[in-house]
Amino acid sequence: MTYRELLKLYKQGKLEDSTKKQIEAEIEKQDAISEFLYEEGAIPDFSDLESGQDYFDDLNDKKQWTERQNSKTEDNVEKQSENRIIEKSKSAGDSRNQQEDEFNRQFIKEIQRFIRRAFIKMGLAVGVVVLAVVLSAVFILPKAVSEFYYNPNKAAGQYEEMTTTRMNLDLSVYSELFLPGNHRDQVSAVSRGYGEYDIVIPQTSSWTGKFTSVSGRLVRGKLTLYDNNVLSRPIMQFYLPGDEDAWAAWEVDENGKETKMDTEARKEASIQDSKETIADYNDNDWYLAYVSLNDIMDYKDFIEWFQNLSNQKELEWGALWCAVHTEDEDGYCVEPNIGFCPLPSGMSVSWDREKYPYLSLLDNSDLSHVAEANDEETMQTHFTSMLSYIQDHDDILSMMGQTTDSPNRYQDMINFVQKNGLKIHGFAVSAKKKALLELYKEDVVSYIQTTPQN
Repeated sequence: MTYRELLKLYKQGKLEDSTKKQIEAEIEKQDAISEFLYEEGAIPDFSDLESGQDYFDDLNDKKQWTERQNSKTEDNVEKQSENRIIEKSKSAGDSRNQQEDEFNRQFIKEIQRFIRRAFIKMGLAVGVVVLAVVLSAVFILPKAVSEFYYNPNKAAGQYEEMTTTRMNLDLSVYSELFLPGNHRDQVSAVSRGYGEYDIVIPQTSSWTGKFTSVSGRLVRGKLTLYDNNVLSRPIMQFYLPGDEDAWAAWEVDENGKETKMDTEARKEASIQDSKETIADYNDNDWYLAYVSLNDIMDYKDFIEWFQNLSNQKELEWGALWCAVHTEDEDGYCVEPNIGFCPLPSGMSVSWDREKYPYLSLLDNSDLSHVAEANDEETMQTHFTSMLSYIQDHDDILSMMGQTTDSPNRYQDMINFVQKNGLKIHGFAVSAKKKALLELYKEDVVSYIQTTPQN
C-alpha cells in the first residue's frame, strides 16, 4: 500500500490506532521540515518586486527549485515512511512468525510429552499384565490346575489340630482291605503344581525290624511307584471249603492227551509240600502266612478259637487279618482275597463318622476307647464302612491298578454281610516257624501258604 493511500485512509479514519499514530508522527515531521525550509529561504519584499522582471524570473526559478526540492523531500519522506511501515509490518510479521514458530514448538513438545506419557502408561500397563500372567503361571495356575485332579493333601478329616489327608485315609482303607501284613496309613506328598506330586509311602511298623518305604510320582491322578512289588496285591490263594475245583489239575502225556489228576491226592501232596517248606524255615525269622479253613466260620466263633489258641500255646503272633466270605446273587464268591484287621495298629485318623461309622478302629476323637476284637457288631460295621468308602472313593483303586468297571461289586459284598453276618473262610497272620507248625495241628486249618515277611 502506498503512502498516499495510507494518508487517504487516515483522512477517512479507517486506520488502526497504531498505524494512525505513525501517520500523525510523519505529518508532524513534514510540517517541521517545511517550516525549516521556509525560514532558511530568501523571501522578497515590495521593493524587491519593483526591481524588474529579472528578479521575478529569478524568484520564480528559485521558487520552482524550492518546490521541486520540497516535492523531492516529500517523496523521500513518503518513501521513508513507506519503508518504515513496511519494515515494521515485516517486523510485526516476523514477530508473528516467531510467535507461531514458538507456539508450534511448544505444541510439538506437548504432543511428544503426551505420546511419551502414553507409551509409559501403556508400558506400565503391559508390564503389570505380563507380571500378573507370570505370577499366575508361577503361583496360581499350578494350584488351579491341581484342583481338577486327585489331591493327596486335601483334608479328609480333622480333629483339633490333627488333620487326616485324603491319600492317608484312602491308602489306610485300601491296604487294610487288600494288603494283609502290609498296612500303610501315611503318605508324604510334595506338590510340583499342575496336578503333579512326589510321593513317599513309609512303612511305620515291622515285625522283622526292617522298614521298606516306596517312592513314586502322582501325575494328574495316575500313580507310578518306582518299586511296584512293595504295595502290589500278594499272590495268595485261599482254598474255599467245598471247592474241589480249586485243587483240580490235568496231566498231558506225550501224545497231547489230557488226563485229570486225582483231586484229593493233589490236595494232600500240596499240604505235605507246605509242611516241609515250613520245617526248613529259620526259627527266628518272621513269615506271612495265608491260612485256609476247612469250614466257613462265623466271625465270633473264629476270633474265639484264635484267641484261645494264642493263650493256650503262648504263640507269638503279628498282625491278624481276616478273609471275609461274600457271595453274589448266584452264590459265587465275589472276592476271596479281601478282609480287615480286628486288632488295630498304626496311626489314628479322622473322617466323616456319620457316613462311615467305624471306618477306622483308631479314632482321633475317641483314643481312650478301642473296639474289642470279639465285638462282632463293631467289626461288621467296620468292614462294611470300608467297602462303602472304597466304593465312593475308587480313585485309589485306579492308582493301585485295580479294576473299577464293576460299580455293584462292593455293594453286593455289603448286602451279603448285612444279610448273613460276618463270615470268615481264612486269615493271614505274621508268625514264626513254631506257630506255623502248631497251626497245622488244628482241625480247622486246611492249608497254609507262606512267604517271608517284609
